[in-house]
Amino acid sequence: MEIFVNLAGAVALLLWGIRTVRTGVERLFGSRIEAHVAVLTGRRFSAFGLGIGTAFSLQSATAVSLMAASFCAGGVLTLPAGLATALGAEVGSSLAVAMLNLDVKVLAPLLLFVGFVTFTASGGRRGKHVGRITLGFAFILTALTLLSSATQALAAGDAARDIMRILSAEPLALVIVTMLLTWLMHSSIAVVLMIAQLVANGGLPQDGGLWMVIGANAGAALPALISGWTLGGRARQLLLGAVGLRLIGVAIGALLLSVPALAALPPVQYAGTHVVLAHLALNVTAGILLLPLVGIVAKVVQVLLPPVVIAADPDRVTGHMFLAPEDVSRPQTAFLNIANETSRVAHIVFGMIGGISELFRDPEADARIKALEADVDRLYREVTLYMASIKLDDLDEDERNRWFELFEFITHLEHVGDIITRNITDLAKRKRKTGLEFSPDGANELDGLTSELSDIFRHAQAVFLSRDKRRAQDLVTAKRRFRTHTLESQRRHAMRLSSGVKTSVASSRIHLDLLRELQRINSHLTAVAYPLLKEPS
Repeated sequence: MEIFVNLAGAVALLLWGIRTVRTGVERLFGSRIEAHVAVLTGRRFSAFGLGIGTAFSLQSATAVSLMAASFCAGGVLTLPAGLATALGAEVGSSLAVAMLNLDVKVLAPLLLFVGFVTFTASGGRRGKHVGRITLGFAFILTALTLLSSATQALAAGDAARDIMRILSAEPLALVIVTMLLTWLMHSSIAVVLMIAQLVANGGLPQDGGLWMVIGANAGAALPALISGWTLGGRARQLLLGAVGLRLIGVAIGALLLSVPALAALPPVQYAGTHVVLAHLALNVTAGILLLPLVGIVAKVVQVLLPPVVIAADPDRVTGHMFLAPEDVSRPQTAFLNIANETSRVAHIVFGMIGGISELFRDPEADARIKALEADVDRLYREVTLYMASIKLDDLDEDERNRWFELFEFITHLEHVGDIITRNITDLAKRKRKTGLEFSPDGANELDGLTSELSDIFRHAQAVFLSRDKRRAQDLVTAKRRFRTHTLESQRRHAMRLSSGVKTSVASSRIHLDLLRELQRINSHLTAVAYPLLKEPS
């Protein structure tokens, strides 16, 4: 019983170490990793290479496959490039296993010390992330030491050896058990490392270890498929295609072990004593053979799993409409696509501004605003990832300036949505919770300022689309006029306070905070004018 407790503890520490490394890498490089993956639209060999590097860094092929699936769902990554990324992720995960299996366990105490000092002594986030990654590697190495001891004890028992021999005589059962174990642990890296320790310590016959590696490869496809299925559409196509590619690799390995003439080959015999290298060789071979076929696999998957057409709710946004990946190589066309998609975001945010007054009257308005904000966030993510796929180095100065103008405008729109959803909605909740009321004059002033803000929004959208300097100057004038009106509203509010208007006194803090948030929205909306006014006439 003690042996199995020790084995379970070692596996738990191994999984925690892998998770700690992945978390640290994601927090340290997360946005850059996503941007690099998004840039790979249509370039299969680059996608394959980055899939290797990303999976190696994150210690997880599943995370990379899900990332690629989300980009495919958003139209940022083509299906063949996404499949190439998934293929590369399998190789990267195998390389991570090979690195972790090196006999460097003596470094574990040093890494524990360095990681602890780095994490606790660092004042900034970057230092803490580096410390977290270092501690993660230390946990993994410590877990491997514990795993080695546990498997040695397991191998010394006659009953355990007999069970393993019986299972090894039934390859199909061994593959199914390992596949389910990999799915439950959500880590083929941990499973293969455990198999390597079992084989090295005599707890598992060599041929049984190879069959378990095949089962681990098959089971590694399940977590991404199950977790990402809810993404729907093209994401499902990518995940299904990735499973198909992985199963082809599994079939290649099973064929080598099942045919006596192939199983007797020296490389296969050598692989039996080096399980980790067998795992790496299988995935590298599958990657080399299958990478040229990802286009064909993509077409097959599209036939087998056509996109489901669902009747759209005209009041909700389900995804982008204009972000065509094939236009990325043509900047001017891509910029028009971005401008069209940004106009959709603007339409949603305009509706949110129009609903500000309603927030203070209708409790159900909160849910409507939050739903609109979810649409804004979804489109903002898709647009910015699409923009990341446009190489700035390939643009001339005018095109680069236009890229930044588009990015800044949609970012300002996203900030406006955040202000309404987080700050103004909280003010409305506070007002309703406390039962406070604005004075009639105060309520009318706030309604008037919200209406004026809607006019400024229309003006800002016209400036964005026309890029007309005269309109830009008029927008700056409207900004200053709005600021004057908010200051006048503050003064009138102060006069009502001094005259003892009870509703004004009670709701004063909310009234003034709302004026501040409206002024912030005004600044975000009118920022679109300044780049145009700086341009030479």
